[in-house]
Amino acid sequence: MNNTTRAAILIRGTSFALASVLVMAGFFGCAKKSETNTAAQPESVTTVVAHRGDIAERLTLTGVVAAKAQANLSSVITGSVLAVNVNVGDRVQAGQVLVRIDDSTLRAQLQQNQGSLAGAQARLAQIRSGAGGTAASTNANLDSARVAYQTALANARRNRQLFAQGYVSQVAVDDAQQAAAAAAAQLRSAEVAAQNANLGGRTTSAAQSEILNQQAQVAEASGAVALTQAQIAQAVVSAPFSGVVTQRSVDPGTLAVPGTALVQVSDLNPVYVNVGIPEENLPYIHPGTSVDVTVESLPGRAWHGVVSAVNSATTQGTLSYLARIVLPNDEVALKAGMVANAAFIKAQHRNVIVVPRAALFQGANGDAVYRLAKAPECKCDGKAKLTAVVRGLETDTEVEVSGAGIGPGVSIIVQRPDTLKDGSLVSVSSAGNMTQSPAQASK
Repeated sequence: MNNTTRAAILIRGTSFALASVLVMAGFFGCAKKSETNTAAQPESVTTVVAHRGDIAERLTLTGVVAAKAQANLSSVITGSVLAVNVNVGDRVQAGQVLVRIDDSTLRAQLQQNQGSLAGAQARLAQIRSGAGGTAASTNANLDSARVAYQTALANARRNRQLFAQGYVSQVAVDDAQQAAAAAAAQLRSAEVAAQNANLGGRTTSAAQSEILNQQAQVAEASGAVALTQAQIAQAVVSAPFSGVVTQRSVDPGTLAVPGTALVQVSDLNPVYVNVGIPEENLPYIHPGTSVDVTVESLPGRAWHGVVSAVNSATTQGTLSYLARIVLPNDEVALKAGMVANAAFIKAQHRNVIVVPRAALFQGANGDAVYRLAKAPECKCDGKAKLTAVVRGLETDTEVEVSGAGIGPGVSIIVQRPDTLKDGSLVSVSSAGNMTQSPAQASK
């Protein structure tokens, strides 16, 4: 191989090597450029604006709706049900007739009892009239006996005086004395008769005993009449208070006997919600505490009421204290037995910084959020700024925060990729409830 050939081969080799070096250099340069371009791509995030507002931490407990008043009306007499004037769901007023029971047998009994009463009253009047006549007669006899006795005594005294003067004989004196003795005996007899006939005295005579016995019979007959009248009144079953018929247990023709369930009436406006309060939550709940109530079977509706009472002793078989909530129920949408959720305000802060709970996360040094800061070096919406915060009250959707760099109008990143870190460039894909533009975000 001559020198010319060797020189040509050497030149080709050198050119190939140089070309390879240039190709590799270009490859790595392009790769580095591509890597730089990829790192500069902003992350897509969603933001909201922190604002001042009120926030309340709530305690939610389960309770049961109960009627303000509920009456299970039963029969107290025996008889066939003649009419049932209401159906379940009907609204009734206090005193409205709900059920009628046949009272024909009772009315016949009433007539019989009234007849017995009239007979007893007539017999009492007769006895009193006879006793009054006997008393008058005995009193008259007593007066007559007294006059006769006084006359006999006077005749005896006069005859003794005339005998002493010699005008009458001893026989006349003796006759006058016997007449006075006889008059005295008749007076004593009249006094005894008058005493027995005297109904106002302390001694109970036969006539007085008969009158007392008859008075007892009159009272007994009168009681029988009153009892039958009360039973007749109970044949008409009326609403004890205004409310709603929540149960109907009989139809016309049913034989009602004492204890037979007829209808149930419930007063459902207002209603009570009975909630068991654990001991640790008692400091937050007391009479007058406001509460919001919802029922899962009535979605989209809420009722506001207050606690009317909290029991001072635990409910039997539990470790909770019964709290009673009063709720207006004009439309009677709440029914007795419904399960309700009662939300009590456990704590409340006003005019504080509030952000969505989704924006809060646990950083290396505690609670933190990402806020949106300006990034003049980038044609994007800004960059993520890691900001430590102090957590306050929170609800299911919001949380109270405080800390340096957090204030009203600061844009807070809510939805973010897992790769987001402090200083990452970001572009805002959507801004929820925004009240200021990202350009106004703090540095």
